[in-house]
This record gives sequence, structure tokens and C-alpha cells, in this order.
Amino acid sequence: MDGHDAKDGRYQRVRRRHIYLHRLAGDDALAAKIENQSKAPFRMVIRFAIYAFIATFVIKARSQVEDLSMINDGTKSALTEQYFELEPKPRTFHDIKSQKDVRAWLRWLFNSLQHAGDSNSYSNPLSLNMHNRIVPTEGVCLQAASISLSFRQVKLSNDSARSTTERFAAFFPQTWTAATIDPAVANSDSEATLPILAGQETWRYTPSCSDCGNAGFNNAGGYIAVATTSSNGTFVHLVDNDANATADESVHHCNSQLKRSGTVTLDEFLSETFFDPQLGSLTLEFQTYNANLQSITMVGVFFQFYAAGTLLSHHVQTQTLQLDISHGWIQYFEYAYLIFTCFYFFELIYRIGKGFPTYLKSMWCYVNGLSIISSISCFGIWYVYMPTLATFRRTDQFQNPSNFVDRSATFAFYTIASSFAVFTIYLRMLQFLAATRSRVVLLLRTIMSSASNMVIYISYIGVIFIGFSTFALTSFAQVSANFVDPGKTFVSTFTLFMGDLSVMDGFSAPMKIPFMWLFMFFFFFLSVQMFNAIINYAYNRVSEDMKSVFVRESFEKELKQRTPNRSLWRFVANLRKPKAEEQEDIEAFDGPVKQNALPDLTTLDPAVRQKVEEYRERDTNKGAKDGLCTAFVYFILVGCYIWFLYVNMAVEEKSSLRLAVEAIVKDIHVPMQNQANRSQVFLQSWDEISSWPQVVTWMQLGLPALIFNSTTPSSMAMATTGEQMIASGLNCLRAFNCFVTGSSGNATSIARITQKRSAATPNRGARSSSTPEDERFIGGIDNGTGNEMQGLLVNTSGYHSAIFPNAAGNPSEDSSLSFQLTHQNSPLCSTAAASAEGSYKQTGGIVCELSADFATFHDQMATMTANSFFVKETASLAVELVAHNSNRDMLSYIVITFRVTPAGKVHKDMRIFSLALFGWDVGVDKLGYFIARLLPGAVYMALVVAFTIMLYREMQLEHARRSVAEGPDKRQGFVSTIISFFSSDVFRPIDAVSYLMSFWSFVLFILWLVKEGDLQTMWLGSYGGVVNFSSELINQEKDYNRISAANLLLLFVRPLRFLREDPRMQRLNQTLHDAWADIFWFIIVLSIMLIACTLLANVSFGTTLLACSDIPSSFIFCFSFILGEFDFWGMYAANPVMAVIFFFPYLLLVYCVFTNIFFAILDRFFISADPPPMKLKRKLKPLLSKVCKCIDWDDDFVMEEDPKGSKKEGPKSRADRVAVTAKTIHDIRKGLDSDTGSRFARSKPLSEVCDLDERLLSVMKWSKDEAAAIVNEFEGLLVKKQQHKNEDVFLKQIVMKKVDQDESKTREEMEEAYRQMRYAAEVHEIMVIRDQQTLAKYIWLLEQKIQKKMTDKHALVMEVQHLQDEMDRMRFTKDDLQAQAQEAEGMGTDIQEQEDAPGTEEEEEFADLSREEGASHAAASDPNAAMDSTVPGENPTTVAMLKALNG
Repeated sequence: MDGHDAKDGRYQRVRRRHIYLHRLAGDDALAAKIENQSKAPFRMVIRFAIYAFIATFVIKARSQVEDLSMINDGTKSALTEQYFELEPKPRTFHDIKSQKDVRAWLRWLFNSLQHAGDSNSYSNPLSLNMHNRIVPTEGVCLQAASISLSFRQVKLSNDSARSTTERFAAFFPQTWTAATIDPAVANSDSEATLPILAGQETWRYTPSCSDCGNAGFNNAGGYIAVATTSSNGTFVHLVDNDANATADESVHHCNSQLKRSGTVTLDEFLSETFFDPQLGSLTLEFQTYNANLQSITMVGVFFQFYAAGTLLSHHVQTQTLQLDISHGWIQYFEYAYLIFTCFYFFELIYRIGKGFPTYLKSMWCYVNGLSIISSISCFGIWYVYMPTLATFRRTDQFQNPSNFVDRSATFAFYTIASSFAVFTIYLRMLQFLAATRSRVVLLLRTIMSSASNMVIYISYIGVIFIGFSTFALTSFAQVSANFVDPGKTFVSTFTLFMGDLSVMDGFSAPMKIPFMWLFMFFFFFLSVQMFNAIINYAYNRVSEDMKSVFVRESFEKELKQRTPNRSLWRFVANLRKPKAEEQEDIEAFDGPVKQNALPDLTTLDPAVRQKVEEYRERDTNKGAKDGLCTAFVYFILVGCYIWFLYVNMAVEEKSSLRLAVEAIVKDIHVPMQNQANRSQVFLQSWDEISSWPQVVTWMQLGLPALIFNSTTPSSMAMATTGEQMIASGLNCLRAFNCFVTGSSGNATSIARITQKRSAATPNRGARSSSTPEDERFIGGIDNGTGNEMQGLLVNTSGYHSAIFPNAAGNPSEDSSLSFQLTHQNSPLCSTAAASAEGSYKQTGGIVCELSADFATFHDQMATMTANSFFVKETASLAVELVAHNSNRDMLSYIVITFRVTPAGKVHKDMRIFSLALFGWDVGVDKLGYFIARLLPGAVYMALVVAFTIMLYREMQLEHARRSVAEGPDKRQGFVSTIISFFSSDVFRPIDAVSYLMSFWSFVLFILWLVKEGDLQTMWLGSYGGVVNFSSELINQEKDYNRISAANLLLLFVRPLRFLREDPRMQRLNQTLHDAWADIFWFIIVLSIMLIACTLLANVSFGTTLLACSDIPSSFIFCFSFILGEFDFWGMYAANPVMAVIFFFPYLLLVYCVFTNIFFAILDRFFISADPPPMKLKRKLKPLLSKVCKCIDWDDDFVMEEDPKGSKKEGPKSRADRVAVTAKTIHDIRKGLDSDTGSRFARSKPLSEVCDLDERLLSVMKWSKDEAAAIVNEFEGLLVKKQQHKNEDVFLKQIVMKKVDQDESKTREEMEEAYRQMRYAAEVHEIMVIRDQQTLAKYIWLLEQKIQKKMTDKHALVMEVQHLQDEMDRMRFTKDDLQAQAQEAEGMGTDIQEQEDAPGTEEEEEFADLSREEGASHAAASDPNAAMDSTVPGENPTTVAMLKALNG
């Protein structure tokens, strides 16, 4: 057996011994244990990452979440953000409260559509938000727009006994039979079905029907009407599927597909006849077509009334389909996606077949299966969806809403399948990472190990949670909308569980405080801590299980480090070496090991080996020790830098100036015409701008008000003696923020406007010219000829991607536009190229410079409006202003931007950038001011240079030390020294980066000062130059601010270097150092999980929920769950099914599992040793010893623990016992697995422990034979295993058969041994009992004899003592006895002092032993020695007698 097999055998024995470890820890010894599996190559992860990228790219391209979200948001904005009524106050869709408000909103909607396309609307005809054209339904002329209305009325009841009782029957003779009517549910017994009579018109009830034409929303029936509108007016057609009215184009009825019983005008329809008190629900349905994005949107507006007389709910719902899905290049990515999916499918089948049924027990088997099924479902659903979409866009089926619903349902299935596909694909990334990194296995096993306990505990607290939810429902339902029904109550209490208290705001109840206290205490505190305990235990348990895996990986890593590098660079270098030099390199690598014969560190205990390695690298890892002087100088450096930045950045002044300008802009109100009724005018503010007509009005009226109105004496109110504090002719904001002007031709300009337009092209039913003709949208069928008419609904199409004002090169932008405009023979507007100066951010567009004179400014704005400067093709506007504050000498660059999306919604932004000028033009007059601003920076840079020199000298010293230590043969180059120097101490690269950033920022600051010196010259030039110069100056200052902010962060990290010698900081640093690997891979696993959930949320909710409209927003949305911020009802409105599937599991996973895993990692590696006490005087001695000499700085006493005293040990925890047992197993492994004669072996042969008699030799021979038989048996099984292809078949047919035979044989032997034991218990035990009774009697008699002998001994001792006392009195007189007694007392005192003198424990023990040995030796050598004693006082009896005589 070679060395590799022997090593594997040793690890197999170690794993078997881990059974005892698990028994001690309380685990199941029969459970599956961690095995050392060979790691897969990392290229498998890279290969799967490529697959994940391709899958994500394909799914994102097909789902088109960003475009669909843009269209849905633009459509909702047009319906909900515009004012529909101005008196008594302006109100929007969200302010609707009653039927009267609903009628007013309907009137506004149809009037807006009727006026759309006018010159003042800047919109396509019959469109919402300029670009969303309402599509006519079947039977309606294509030149009109149609909206379906579904009325559902509640049946009235005359049975007062069942409703109001007889007491109130006179007041309410009729009542509703139901509380409300759900608009999506088919007719019920409580719905009214009688015809409605209105003059000569009869409106009949349409029953629910799925295939009989127009049957209302969701084919649920009701009173159905179709409202059509055009520039000629609005008409409402009362639908009756049994009627046969003729077509009439004057009322927009073009064919028999629209069946109506009558037609009324909009005013007649909005009368009280049709809107009566029985109305339970009203639903509006219509479709919009966006030519820019080539999409059709189904819009549903729902109003549901309640029996209490209130509007129960009202909302807008949108669903969008892309018509142009042709992408020539994406099919290649789809092929790659399909090939990868098939590859992993066959791999899954192979693994199941090879590992059946073991592989079916793995979680990843089902994750892989779900991922593959979801991916294949994506392909299947998509290629079923494409033909149905083709018929939808190539025929007039788009006019039937039911066809849209069918295709929308198919696309919804694709969305669900694709979201699960992309989610599970990124989950599988963890599987491949786990196959290459053991730390990932640790984290995944922690989650799986804690899953069962988590489920049990969640089930346990779920019962109590339902009880709290029921209590909240019954207690707060009448006072809070968050608890009105069981569903909302459950979600509200769950958000409380996650720590969000906002659901308890806005109401007051007697039980509110007790409920919150009990609920939060039990769930937010106790339950969350229980989750932490479960995760902590699981993590520690799995960590102990995998300790052997980590040890083995560390051994392999060390072995790999000792192996010569086989990199490509070394191979190329070796090609240039002769054979002799290559042999010298090999001998140089192997020589020292053979010569020195150093012991192998792998055989040492891990703790000992770590200490040895730390000792060897003590010089390498030891950084320069910073003294208090260095720290003091460093804090001076930081203080100077902060002072310098505070003075020059002027953060507070910039913030106050920005707030002032923003307040001025937001306080401006301009008159705005109501689009539905031009005679109505309302005041519009900055925050209310959401459409392009509002932007035009604000530009025409709001911008002049911003520039000129603040200059009037009444608004300034700053006069002192009748004169203004500013010069006449200046235009200022809040008196002192005056606008900077510049020349523009023969005039003076004060503002610059840059406009970008989209390229307007004829609508051909596709976004790209490369789309095949058979995949384009027809746009409708001509009513007369029946031919396809592309572009009939919308004649022109524009941009399909947003055009930003600060970006150039957008293909949707009209780059060939040439726009020239003059005013009073002076150039006003012109087209600027993208690369040339003169436009905003030098991105090109139409640039206009407006005059500083109010009258001229007004005339110029009127000229721009009259000459089509503001058009519907406008994609963005940027207004640039430059202001100067003389009080603070600050320059402000004001940018106001408007961006119009392809869906027609306007996004506005306002940025104010300020900087504090130096004012070089005043020179010596501000010398003190210059010094105050520049002196801290100069000191800072001088100290930076000093610290840089110190760092360089430290690096030189390190290079010299290494050169001397390693010798001339192995001397490294200076580059290698630099690498090792910065890698050995984490603070060194931080210092280097900080110093580099300091020099970089210094250069930028100097360039900024030099550029500011040209400010006065530039102000005398053109206004375009003023704006461009101010913009460049601001951008330079922004770059300097960003670098300085990053440098400040590094500067405040470096002080930790001064504290790292402190024992407490060492403990924290060591904790982070030990845990860094687990923390790193935890971040990787959490990031992959967040990416998976981000993509799932983006695909599932992004089309409707703005918070998930793109990838960055979706990531922030998912990450906020960890912080306790979430929006369940927003997700529920977007996708109810996926909201429930995603919300609760994800929240529990990230909030209760992943956060607690992070805490468990820190808890496991936290070092809890007590630091030594701090000696304050010793720390302050270098600084204050020469100043305060009256203090004894060396007299620093601190109460410390006794180093010899034993510390009290508490009861060992489970982790401690597991660690002790693991160490014991490790010691046993070293003793049993080491080679014979190794000095690290702890086991000994039996010949050294005991005598080998004949019986022991026979036992040893028997054990060897048994061991040989077992080895031969398993070697034979191993040979047979190689002959079988299927491992499971071999186990079943060969191994299990052998196991069954061994089991039966062993069972027979055990039964025979049991019979022998019973016989021994019945026969031999009786004999043993009798022998024990006899022995006990003998012992009792012997004890009696011993007691008698001890009594006689005591009597003899007393007689001898009495005779000795009598003998002393006969030999000596009374005076002699007294003298001897005094002398004996003096000697006894000296001896006692010597004995009481401090000495070591060894000296005291030696003295006691000497006295005892001396006494025993004297008594043994001379029995009469007591008679010759010269110190009678030593005898206690003699001393007592002398005291009696003296007394």
C-alpha cells in the first residue's frame, strides 16, 4: 500500500472515531456524517456562470421588464396624476370619494381624449400622455377611441323583516341584498337584472357569457356600454347582444360587430338615470397602443361601492404586451441556453441513474430538476406564445379585448416560468461553489441542519401568532385599515414580527399598547433570539463535523505551497535556462530539507503548529511600532485636513444655498389650463409637473418668474435708505444670489436651454427597420376596403429608449436635425453638435440663449413657442443658470432638467452645485483669508510627505533585513520586498493609498485654483463660455470632493493601527482575522442569493411595481428586506401569486436565517479571554514625565490576579466537551497512525507494558488472525466491486448478502453467549456470594482484635509518659528546671521566627521532612534518647508541671 492509500486509511479511521464525538455531543451517531470529498475544479463554476449569464440575458430580453414598466407607469400617470376637478380644490384620481366624483372624472377623461391632438396639447390624437393612443374595439371606427363600461347594480329587497326590521321599515322600505358586488365575479342572486329606462332608451342587462361578444369585464355580465370619442364628440352606446342596430359612422359605429340598443351623448349618460343608488361596481376597460415602443396595453379602472354609501376601493390596473419581439441576434443566445439546459438535463439523468436511490435524497436533485423544467417550460411557452401573438398583430383581433386577455395569460405563465428558471439557476450556483469550496458547504449545511428545527419552531409559534392576529382583527378592525380583514391583519402582524411599527400608526385603541408590548416581546425579542440560538447551534455543530475537512485542506494547501510552482511563467522561464541551472534549482529546493532534516510541522498539534509558524514569521509580520509622538503628529495631520476641507468645501453654506434655491423653485405657481376644459385655470407648482403640457407651461411662465420676479423691490424688501443693496439691473434669487450674465451676439443672456428631440419616422409597425414585414403590427383594417393600414392608429413613431439630457450618441435621437431661430435679427436658437462646446455637457441638441431683459425674454419665449420649439418629439430639456452670492463669494451652477419617456411621462430634476471662490483678483486685500484657507492644507501636505518618507524608509529597512537574513543565494529583489512588505501588514497598503490620494487631490486642487484664476476673464466673454466654464469648474471641484471623501475614510481607518497593541483591540482583530474566511464566503453566498431573488422580483413584479422596474432598483428593494423595510401590498397588486410565494419565505430566509448565520460566525470565533489591566501611568510617562516631575510615573500599581492561584472553572459547555473529545481523538490518531519509532507516537507495544505470557500471546495471535481475515475479506470485496459497473447493484447483491450472513452468524454467537451468561449467573454467582459472606465475617473479627490491641497501646503510652515526668523531677532541682525552661522558650522563639520567615513551598516541605526524619531516626537509634535531653521544656507534661510549681 503506497503512502496515499495509507493516508486515506488513516482518515477513514478518524471518521469512524468521530462517532464517539457525536455521542458525547448528543447527536445521532447513525446519521449521515461529513465526508472528505474530492473538490471539483473551479472551471465548473465558471462554466455554469456563463450558462447563468446567457439564461439571464435571454430571459431579460424576452420579458422586457423595463419597457413594460415604463408603459404601465406612463399610462397610470396619465389617469391618476392629472386634476379632473378644480373646485372647490384641485383633485386627482386618488381623491375620488363618491359617485359624483366618478362622473366628474369620466367627464374629464373623455374631454381630454377629445382635445388630444390640438396644438396646445402636444399630443397624438386620442392619446394619453402624448403617445398612448386608445384603440377602438370591434365595431368602432378606427378614427375613434372606445372605452367599455361595465355597470353592476345590487338588487333591492322589500323584506324589512330580514334587513331593517319592522321598526325602520317606514324609513328604509328598500335595502341592498348584498354589501357590494365583485366586478370580476359572474352574476349572483343579489344582482339587479331589470332593464334601465332612460327617456326613449332602454338599457338591458347582459348575462355572463364567455363566447358571445361583449359581456363586460371578465365576461361576468352586467349593464354594458361602449363609449366612443373623437374630435367630433363623445357618444355612449348601450350594448344589447340581441339588438341589430345599423352602423352609423356619425356616432363612430362602423360595422355590425357592435350591437347596441341605443346611443346617448356623454352628458345624457352621466345623468342620474344611469348612475343610481343601486350601483355596486363600475369597470372601465380599454386598450392603448404606443407606437414608440410598439406595445398594446390593457387598462382597467375599477370603482367598487359599498352598502355603507362609500366608495370601497378604486384603482387602475394595466397589462402590456410587446408587439415587436423580433431580435435577430438573440436567437443565438437562445440556442446556447437550450444546449446548456439539455447538457445539464442529461447530466442530471446520469447522476440519478448512477446514484439511485441515494441521489434522490439530495436537495440539489430537486433544485436542478425544477430549474431544468422551468427553463424548458420557458422555451415551450414562448414558442407557443409567438404564433398567437403573430395572429394578434397581423389581423384585427387586437380590437377584441378577450384576445388580449388570452395572450396576456400566456405571457404571464412565461413570466412565472422564467422567474423560477432564473431564480433556481442562481441557486444552483451555490451547488457548484460548494463542490469547490468547503466553506460554502459549511454555510449550506448550516441552513439545512437548522431547517427542521426552524420549521418546528415556526409551527410552534404559528399557533400563537394566529391567536395574536385574531385578537388584532377583533380589536382594531374598526379603527385601522390595516386590520379590516383576516388577510390584511395577517400581513400587518407579520410586519410587526419583522419590527415594522408603522402598521400601528394612525389610530388609538385601549388595547393597542398591551398588544404591542406582548406581541413585540414574544415575537420580536424572544422568537428572534430563538432563531439565533437554532442557527448558532447548527453552525457550531456543522463546524465541529467539518473540522477534519478543514484540517485536511490546510495540509493539502501547505503541501501545495512546498511544491515547485508549475505556472506558465515558470515554464517559460525554465525554457531559457540550461539543464545545469535547472538541476541547481531542483537541488536548491530539495537540499535544505535533506541537510537540516527539520521536523515536519504537519505531525504537530494544530495549536502548536500555529504557534511555531507565528514564531518563524514574527519578523516578517511585525510592523513598525508607532509611538505616542507619531500618533500625536498623525492626529495633527487629520485635524489639519479636516480643517482644510471644512473651510474650502463650505458644506454648510452649499447646503443652505441649495435649500434656498429649491424652495424658490418649488414656491413658484404658474397658471395651467385644464386639458379637459380650457376655460378652467389652476395654479401649478413644481411638484405637480408630470406631463409635457405642464412642462411647456412652466417653461413659459415659471422660468421667467424664477429669474425676474425676485428682483422687484416688493419681493426684496431689503432697502435701508430707499436704495437697493444690489445694483440696478441685476436679477437675483432671495436678494443676494444674483444671476451671472454674458454676451450673446448683440444682447446679454441670462439662461441657456438645451433641447433634444427624438427621430420622428413613419409608423411601420416595428421599432426597427430590420423587423420582417410579417412580424410588424398592421395598425388596423380599413373600414371601407378591409385592407391592412399600417400607421392608421398612429402615423408617426419616435424613440423606444429614453434620451437623457447629459448623454450623447443615443440612436433614437434626431442627430440630423437642423433648427435655426432668430429674434429681432439676432440668433436665438441653433443646433449644436455633440462634440462641440455650447450645449449642456457638450452632448449636442438645440441650444437657445435667452436675454437678461424681462421684456426681451418674454418675447423670445413667445417666439420659441410660435416656431415649434416645444413639440411632442421633445425628449429632454435642460435649463442652465449661473448665480453668484456676494456675501459668501460663492458661485452656483443651477441645472433644471426635464426628460420625457417614450410612454409620455415626464421625469424632472433640479441640481444646484456651489463652490466657494478664492477671489484672486483682490490680491493682498484678502491675504489673511488666503492664509486661513491654505495654511491647513500646506501643513497637511508637509506631514503627508513626512509620513511617506517614513513609509519608504521602513520599506528599505525591511529590504535590508531580508537581504541579510536570507543570504546572498536567496536574496529577493526590491519588487518582491515591496509585495511582501505591503502584504504583511494591512495598514501599510491603506497608508500608501491614502498618501497617493492625498497627492492626487493636491494636484486637482492646484489645477482648480489655476482654472479659477481665469474666472474674471471668462465672465467678460460670451454667456455660453460662462456656463461652460462654470460647469467645468464645478466638475473639477466635484472630483476633488469625491477623492477627499474617500481619503477621509482611509484616514479614519488608520488610527486603528495605533491601538492594535492594546490587548482589547488585539482580541477584536484576532476575532475578525479568524473569521474572515467564513465571513467572506458568507458574503458570497448572500450575494448570490440576493442576485437570485433580485432577478425573480424584477421579472415577477417589475412590469407593475416601480421599485422593481430595473435590476439596481430590484436589488435595493430586496436588500431592504434585511433592514426590515418591505412592501407586501405593492407586490400583491403586481402579482398576487408570486407575492405570496416570494414574500414570506424570502423574508424569513434573509431576516431570520442569514443575519443569524453572520452572528453565529462572529460568536464562534470571538475571543473571550480577559485582557490584562491597563497601566495608565506607564502610557502617559513618555509624554508627561518631563512636564509633571512631581508625579512618580513608575509607581503604577494595579491589582492583578495571583499568577499561582488556580482559576475557577465553570461547568463545561457542549462546545467545550466536543472540543476536548475532538482533541482526544486527534491525540489517538497521532499515536496510532504515526510510523513506528516516531517521537510523536504516544502508543506503546504490549511487550513494554506487560509480560507476555502464554495466554496473552495466544490472544495476540488470535487478534492478528482476525484482523488479517477482515482485511482479506474487504480486499476481496474491493476487487469484486471493480468488476461491477453499477455500485448500487453490487451493494445489493454482494455486500448486503454478505452483511446478512455475518449478521445471522453473529446473532447465533450472541445467543450462545447469552445462554452461557445465564448459566454463570445461576450457578457461579451463588458460590461467589457464599465466599463473600465468609470473608466479611473474618474481616469483622479481625477489626475487633485490632481495636483491643490499640486500647492496650494507649494505656502503655500514658504510663511511659508519667514515668518520664517523674524522672525529670528526680534529676534536676527547681531552679534548674526554671532556667532550662526559660532557655528553651528563647530557643523556641528563635526557631519559630526562622520557621515563620518567608520561604518557598519546597523549602518548608524539606524542613518538615527533615524534622520528622531526625526524630524518627533518633528514636530508632537510641530508645533512651529522651533521658539525655537537655531541653525538658520540649515535653508538654514537663512544661505543665513547671507552670504548676511556679504558680
